[in-house]
Amino acid sequence: MHYIVIDLEWNQTYHEKAVATQKELSIRLRGEVIQIGAVKLDESLSLVGSYRITVKPKFYKKIHRHVMRLTGIDQAQLDHGVPLSEAMESFHRFCGDDAVFLTWGPDDMPMLFDNLRANKLSYTFLDKYYDMQPMFNRETDGEKRQRSLEYAMEHFGIEMNLPAHDALNDALFTARVAQRLNIAEGIRAADAATGDYLYEALFGDADSGERGFLTVEKALLTPAFASPVCPMCGKPLVGKEPMLHAKGQKYQRLYECEEHGEMMLVGGIKRNINETFRLRVILMRADEERLSRYREKLANEREFRRSHRRSRRGGKREGSKTTSPSA
Repeated sequence: MHYIVIDLEWNQTYHEKAVATQKELSIRLRGEVIQIGAVKLDESLSLVGSYRITVKPKFYKKIHRHVMRLTGIDQAQLDHGVPLSEAMESFHRFCGDDAVFLTWGPDDMPMLFDNLRANKLSYTFLDKYYDMQPMFNRETDGEKRQRSLEYAMEHFGIEMNLPAHDALNDALFTARVAQRLNIAEGIRAADAATGDYLYEALFGDADSGERGFLTVEKALLTPAFASPVCPMCGKPLVGKEPMLHAKGQKYQRLYECEEHGEMMLVGGIKRNINETFRLRVILMRADEERLSRYREKLANEREFRRSHRRSRRGGKREGSKTTSPSA
């Protein structure tokens, strides 16, 4: 077993183009991967290899000027990149089949999975991945905040001696932070806390520059929530129970993949600073404890609705007696 610290750079497009493309594909594609960088660490977290490749985009072909300024990747470099299918074959050879993936932040792997689905590619070797941000928080101040990689490097006194926003450089910086953490314990804690998340993504986060949803109803129409697919094979999931709606705009439903088994979909709605809404979607393994809690809440909700209907019918009968013309 070894660790692959991965970082991505992706191209953006203008909102209208993104909306049109996503409607055509019937999937979410906020950005298109244009660079993959990775560092391989052995079980003792020693560096044993590195990887970088430029990917030629298929849908958002013109480099966005903001992305070009940020990454230094220009249109000529983009045009000479390789298709995502070739890049993933090469990356798989570098990683092998016994890898655990580490990222800084929750965005890179969902972005990669969205790109794979858009290109009709499925790579199950990517299914074990962990976000190092909560590991860092757990071992430092314990706060549940999204610390930047630069913050973590400064905390450990790690010099930023390479240009940032290059996928390999950022993967290398992340690996240096990983070497200061108890990664094995962090993974155990993450598994215990999340039940082994299979997919996690945030939509409409206007606080981070995205366009938020105007209504809760529009947020819930997001394909990743309204028509989820298996993160391993990309096939549509089949709903097995009704949606459970809890207080605080939290939603939960049991789904099943014919090949990969039962999964629990969780959605949470939050309000952005500009009064729009954002949606966090999580797909996790449906273990016995989680299934038991879900079904208990579902049974309680059904009983509440039955009781409410009975009380309403009773009230109507009583009201009809008091308004009888026989008085």
